[in-house]
Amino acid sequence: MITVGHTLLGAAVAVVCLPKPCPWPRAIGHSAAFMLAANVPDLPLPGWGHDRYDISHSVFSNALLIVAVTAAVGLPPAARRWVGGWGVLAALAGAWLSHLLLDSFYNHGRGVAIFWPVSSARLALPIPWFSVVPPPPPFTAALWKEFAAEVVSYGPLLAAALVWRRRRRATGQTPR
Repeated sequence: MITVGHTLLGAAVAVVCLPKPCPWPRAIGHSAAFMLAANVPDLPLPGWGHDRYDISHSVFSNALLIVAVTAAVGLPPAARRWVGGWGVLAALAGAWLSHLLLDSFYNHGRGVAIFWPVSSARLALPIPWFSVVPPPPPFTAALWKEFAAEVVSYGPLLAAALVWRRRRRATGQTPR
């Protein structure tokens, strides 16, 4: 999967979970954190990402990292207030873990070893219009086709989140 689908889903979760109306620099920071979190399993780090797909796409490995990040960021009260509270941290973890589910939608024949090292079982829920393409460069026709498939598939989630937030604001309810 290219990063478009993960990023769009992370942005949608950010829109829904963004604390009360806040200055745009803070809103951009929150959204960027959600979009980055949704892409963490694919980060090109040594022993991580697609170099070690079993480790980076395991719910256990990611849960350990989420706990470590939450402990580092979420425990001090000032940091917790800045982030938006435990609910926002939980949503951030959900955006992060959504990566594993979204990768299972790709028809690459491997599936995702979601329960590694406890089980070698793989989660595979292939959707026919999603295909695996090599990362750019070059920007091939197959890559543009996959880009369009992810925008068409996940873009509506972001659009729905934006509409939901706008309606909540119009009725005087603040999204939390």
